[in-house]
Amino acid sequence: MKKKADRVSAFLHGPDFAIEKELLRKGCRLIAGVDEAGRGALAGPLCVGITIYAPSFIESLDGPLPGIDDSKKLTPRKRSAALELIRRSALFSASILVSHRTVDRLNINRATEYAINRLLENISIKPDIVILDGNFSFTSQVPIHSVPKGDARSVSIASASIEAKVWRDTIMDRMDRLWPCYNFTENKGYGTSRHIQAIRERGISPVHRLSYEPVRSMIAAGTRGGEE
Repeated sequence: MKKKADRVSAFLHGPDFAIEKELLRKGCRLIAGVDEAGRGALAGPLCVGITIYAPSFIESLDGPLPGIDDSKKLTPRKRSAALELIRRSALFSASILVSHRTVDRLNINRATEYAINRLLENISIKPDIVILDGNFSFTSQVPIHSVPKGDARSVSIASASIEAKVWRDTIMDRMDRLWPCYNFTENKGYGTSRHIQAIRERGISPVHRLSYEPVRSMIAAGTRGGEE
């Protein structure tokens, strides 16, 4: 019974500021959470979000921040409400888009690194450290600390994931109006079976990533889909 209770408790717990508080104790003052949306999508941009909370706000919270969680676990309505809360509570929160062409040119990891550095160069608040969801070794002007499953552990990273996903989903909804046959509103550019079938039947759109499968193989074979 204890193991089951522990699993339920972990499920209900959600991200908190434990990682941020440990960094504050080590002398860091401004901690930027960073996460991306669209890494594995076949179409559309990569979006990288960044969120910075004030040290006083971090210290004042004991436990999760209600409404904030890994963006993938929230419904669109809850993500929108969470973003409003983030914008009210954080010192700074924003996101940056990296085009599908840049992803093709650089590859997804270098595109993510590029986006992080662009954000850090252009924001008005300069963090002492970046905590990043995943397990990456990026080069930056600011020290980067990778946190596996960070969007489920850190409020700052979860907030950045919400920031990125809400903006990217908005862009994909706009793209759906331009290329409705791919149903971007539903799949957000990811490789669902219906999306891949649409590529094979209708060809690729101007916003598909040419370095991603199955588009890459279609181009290598001399076809971009559609009727041959």
